[in-house]
Amino acid sequence: MRIPLWVEASRLKVLVFGGGSVGARRAKFFSAAGAKVRVLAKKVVPELQVIGVEIKLVDLYQYDPSDDIRWADVVVVAVDDPVLAEQLFRKAESMGKLVNDATDASRTHVVVPYERVVGGLRIAVTSEGAAGTPARLSLDVIEGCIKNSWIPLFFQIYKQLKAEAKEAIKETKKRLAYYQALVEDEEFLELVKAGRAQEALARGRSIMSKILIA
Repeated sequence: MRIPLWVEASRLKVLVFGGGSVGARRAKFFSAAGAKVRVLAKKVVPELQVIGVEIKLVDLYQYDPSDDIRWADVVVVAVDDPVLAEQLFRKAESMGKLVNDATDASRTHVVVPYERVVGGLRIAVTSEGAAGTPARLSLDVIEGCIKNSWIPLFFQIYKQLKAEAKEAIKETKKRLAYYQALVEDEEFLELVKAGRAQEALARGRSIMSKILIA
């Protein structure tokens, strides 16, 4: 079973097999997030040469990538030849690496989802290879639902109150009790849903005061 996780990309070393358009997209995705990226391919598309990733021009039919695989935390397989893809996948897997297999979603260990930020929230969607376009377009539906709801305002108010609580309530148990009290307070939520931000903040601070003296 695959589980959704957010991983700090700056701690990752990512090896990409393949210098075509798919390999370039994966390299750009990980590099933009701060990962160290190394691309192995016989030739690469021009965009790979300008995004600041390491490129090793090698013939993957002849080259032994064992040292490169050991270096990596995540291995991306993005080559056209299914036989070569199978060999590279099996080698990386046998060496205990997590593999993002762009050639066969059914066996990939790491899924790269479609994602965007909506109202301060990061939303990620994937079909795990079954139907990419519906998954991508579903983000438009999700974005519309969130933007037309009270969630963006709730996010801003809750974020502000949480920051204030971290300063004012030093005891973790009391601070967690405050967060729970906020979401259970009907008056607070009604003010948020009505768009009355300042009143909602005042109500939240009032609840915080009661927690402090409890």
